Amino acid sequence: PSLKEKVMEEYDRRFGFQTEQMPRGVFKIDHYIPLCMGGANVAANLWPQHVSIYKITDPLEQELCIKMAEGKLLQKDAVQLIKEAKNNLDEAGAIFDRIRAL
Repeated sequence: PSLKEKVMEEYDRRFGFQTEQMPRGVFKIDHYIPLCMGGANVAANLWPQHVSIYKITDPLEQELCIKMAEGKLLQKDAVQLIKEAKNNLDEAGAIFDRIRAL
């Protein structure tokens, strides 16, 4: 719990958000680069992810990791795609469709 609080405090400080004043239940502490894609379990790879984001990106993360495990997608490409989706939610659906087609 203390690491999660520190992650939220740091995120707010660095980016000017006020996540700590919002209901805690609408956030989860997420690995920005998922562990299954080689992301580290360190504070620098953790961020408070709002429900409106993880509802979109969690299924994509799972699909990307499956395609990597099947040998249909390189790790570097999966990492680039999840970053793209998390930073541009409008593109996440199209990315998901492309990955499912592999």
